[in-house]
Amino acid sequence: MTVLLEFISGLLDGFGLIALALAIGGITYLLIVLRPTDNLPPILRRATDVSILVIIAASGSVALLRLLQLILKPLALADAMGEGTFAAFSKTQVFQVGLLSVLLALALTIAVLWLRHGIAIRSRWTLVVLTILLFMVNEAWLSHAASRIEGGGPLMGVTVVHMLGAVVWAGGITHLLLFWRLTYRDPDATEHWPALVSRFSPLGLTSVAFIIGPGLYLAWSYVGTWAGLAGTGYGNMLVVKVALFLFVLVLAALNFLAARHWQRTGDRLTLFERVPAYIEVELVLAGALLFTAAALTSFPPTVDVSQDAATPREMWSMFAPKVPRLNGPEQVMIEAPEFTDLRTGKVGYKPDTRWDRFNHNVSGVIVLLMGCLALLDRMRVVSWARHWPLTFLAFSSLILVFANPDHWPLGSVGFLESLRSIEVVQHWLAALVVCGLGVFEWRARHKSMAGTNLPFVFPMLCIAGGIVLLT
Repeated sequence: MTVLLEFISGLLDGFGLIALALAIGGITYLLIVLRPTDNLPPILRRATDVSILVIIAASGSVALLRLLQLILKPLALADAMGEGTFAAFSKTQVFQVGLLSVLLALALTIAVLWLRHGIAIRSRWTLVVLTILLFMVNEAWLSHAASRIEGGGPLMGVTVVHMLGAVVWAGGITHLLLFWRLTYRDPDATEHWPALVSRFSPLGLTSVAFIIGPGLYLAWSYVGTWAGLAGTGYGNMLVVKVALFLFVLVLAALNFLAARHWQRTGDRLTLFERVPAYIEVELVLAGALLFTAAALTSFPPTVDVSQDAATPREMWSMFAPKVPRLNGPEQVMIEAPEFTDLRTGKVGYKPDTRWDRFNHNVSGVIVLLMGCLALLDRMRVVSWARHWPLTFLAFSSLILVFANPDHWPLGSVGFLESLRSIEVVQHWLAALVVCGLGVFEWRARHKSMAGTNLPFVFPMLCIAGGIVLLT
């Protein structure tokens, strides 16, 4: 149960960062991009109201998610500490700082509610901004930097700047996309779109600078060497984070160039035809980045576990291309503490049955088959190839049965007992997502579904699956 609760807490971390971005990024967007006054045009006033409602919901969600984490953490420790866990946890810095985060998030919600009824009053804006700064400073005490023996202060300050850049950028593009959605129903909104994109570009560049500069400092402090990027969980997740961010930089650059082109020539074609799609993809990557950042906090920094890092030879042994083996399970020897030699303390071993190679290799074959059928469908070679999404059902069944063969549905471990294993639950979620991918994409490719939102289910489930894997 402990590991399952930690997994749920990791998901709450990711959703909490997204809610924080919608709140703080939304406030920054209002101040710098929309620039609300008493004399706003009706469409901008409507956009302001929409953004404020989102900010209120997001800041309230931050408070709720942080409160849930404070409840889950002592429950996760209960197996190891027994009774009195919550009383002991309430005396820790994590609880005290976390509780203050809840209160500050609630204060931000109330401050924005007050701001809503006086959008042009400077004192109300001052209160909102001050509450945000207090919240971000408090967040520094929940970061890796707070536990450093040396240099913790500078690291905490840099962490706040890095986080601020990330949430302002991610939340800002979300609110910008919310305005674009208004153009579908109100033609007046199209007249303001180029100006808003142009105003957002400098904000986006500043946010990126806040992300890159402090991010490099933090990476060097927590990783230490280039070799530290491989062989540890922290280093590997950091590489994923950097790769995602590079894709984001490309999209941000395209948005910036489109805004500059409009300013020079007055040509709005790119701003209307391409920039919204760029922002949508940027938003998806922003969500993935925030969940990656949340997952990163669950790993100890590389500099603290460098002696346990996998060597390049070990990593190559794992990832080197090999001929797939499609035969049945393997017999392997695993550690068995019950067979420990009492005289020497040497841990004993016992035989075990593993399906790892079988299910991973067969999964690879299914994916290759799926890709070939999709290409045949795309090339209009054979008509029945359009049913390729149904291949996902075979993939889903394989994950459900062979990912954890000792558990339900075929193993000796029952359904309820299997829920206590985080690895089993993750595999079940993966099987469910894969099944959904197949069913929805197969339905989406039917002619009767043309013009509906069903084709969007496939990419959204892909994103959800990626997030589950990241956490």
